[in-house]
Amino acid sequence: MKLHLLRHGETDVNAAGRLQGTTNSTLTDRGRRQAHDAAVAGLSWNPAAIYSSPLSRARHVAERLADFCGLPVIDEPRIAEMDMGDLEGITVQQMRDDWPNLYAAWRQDAASVTMPSGESLYDVQRRAMDAFADIDRRHDSDDTVVAVTHNFTIRCIVAAVIELPLSNINHLDLALGSRTTVNTGARGRRLSSYNVVDHLALPNRTGY
Repeated sequence: MKLHLLRHGETDVNAAGRLQGTTNSTLTDRGRRQAHDAAVAGLSWNPAAIYSSPLSRARHVAERLADFCGLPVIDEPRIAEMDMGDLEGITVQQMRDDWPNLYAAWRQDAASVTMPSGESLYDVQRRAMDAFADIDRRHDSDDTVVAVTHNFTIRCIVAAVIELPLSNINHLDLALGSRTTVNTGARGRRLSSYNVVDHLALPNRTGY
């Protein structure tokens, strides 16, 4: 199976520099253009199935892709974004000011942190890899599958595939609207591309 992991496009919360986690947010104009670019590119991927996080920003991208490819969207709650708990909606500066010890621990060893009333990276990786395994079992070896998901979810999947310690996850950048691809088969799970944005028009490529 070839699994394309698509990060959703820019949202109003991203643009405001806030942590959005499981908060439903709205794609900006640029985010909607990124979704359109992904849908156009998806025609050449010829996917056998499209999975999506239930969060609205991912679902919007998945529905655009589904419209172009003539496929239904399959909801997969296990690939939702990390639950940021009490930190949902705050800025990074607010995290520094109001949760200085948590911020310091996150920068030093992200894997050691459980967000207050939320999740840890281990929680995210565990559920995301359970979903990955189930998706792999459902599809043939030559199928291409798309999953529209999120920043930490994708990075946790990649870390599992390449056996990167979650404590090093902050060394990975992941652009909005990007595509990451993992192949499965006789050689096991292999990362074939990461953080690819060549399916996006140049004005629609954004930061992280």
